Amino acid sequence: MLGADVVLVANGGLGSAYDELTLNRIICQHYGVRIAGVVINRVIQEKYDQTKYFMTKVLKETWGVPLLGCIPDRPFLGCPALMDLETIFNTKLINGEKHRFRHYNMNDINLVTTSLTTFLENLRNKPSRTLYVCHVTRDDLILGFMAEYQRRQAKEKDSFEAALLVCGRGGKYQLSKEVKDMVMGLDCAPVSE
Repeated sequence: MLGADVVLVANGGLGSAYDELTLNRIICQHYGVRIAGVVINRVIQEKYDQTKYFMTKVLKETWGVPLLGCIPDRPFLGCPALMDLETIFNTKLINGEKHRFRHYNMNDINLVTTSLTTFLENLRNKPSRTLYVCHVTRDDLILGFMAEYQRRQAKEKDSFEAALLVCGRGGKYQLSKEVKDMVMGLDCAPVSE
């Protein structure tokens, strides 16, 4: 045994979270592990105050353990941010770095294998916050994405939250210097290589 204290984490709610915590507490007691505190994760906003009040009271009174915090459920929890994709793919954004913390729903990720025309139709009709993935050899799609970004920026009121993840293989398939220069020359369109 490490002799380290443990922090128990349970998903939001009252009854199910308390039941889950109780089972984990029994296991901790069995192995002589001290519980330093509890965190309740993904608490529904409407039940946040109620959950925080109840859990603080019951944990302190019955277990002598503090509630360390309640984390409200947010639409972006469980959705990767561009920063996460940089880590996963061991890469960096080549443009749009101010959008590194923008999250994308897994249902709104599109692998683009279509023509430029179909891609532009999708770009204009799908939810604004969509992550597109294309191969590095598809200069037409990359430049089309950048042109659509510029078109939307010219309208000023039209938000553009899409991002483009360009995939290739170092040494074999890489973004051409000319296209990379064009991408880097534009302001803030989120593109990752």
